[in-house]
Amino acid sequence: MNNFVSLLMKGIGTALSLFAVFGMFFDWFYGGSLVFGDWAYTKMVIGAVAVGVGFSVPALIYESEKLSYGIKVLIHMGIGCVILLVTGFAVGWIPREQGIPACVLAAGAQIAVAIVWWAGYTWQFKRMAKKMNDKIKEMNGGD
Repeated sequence: MNNFVSLLMKGIGTALSLFAVFGMFFDWFYGGSLVFGDWAYTKMVIGAVAVGVGFSVPALIYESEKLSYGIKVLIHMGIGCVILLVTGFAVGWIPREQGIPACVLAAGAQIAVAIVWWAGYTWQFKRMAKKMNDKIKEMNGGD
């Protein structure tokens, strides 16, 4: 349960942080004229929370010893990316009104960010595991 809450808070915090950074980028890109109406900002914040949950909760799959690593990644990222895309269409991160090419570009960019983010976490955890293993070897006399 403790790991669940920790993952949930990290996922929601990360999603809201990315939402804020990308919001600032798009505000800059549109020359400071990024304006939301009809509760769009509130919907997007709720969407960011949903995406945070959608990527963090499925990460519990990595605790299973019954599945291969590839299947775990597929389940985790598959669920997260589906929630990201559904949310993106629902809250306006994927601009349906601009046509299919814009939708594909926006969806592709969002999935690319998710994959890069996942790869960064994976690299960090592998580095941490290596340090821990090296420390254990050192404590055991360098076997």
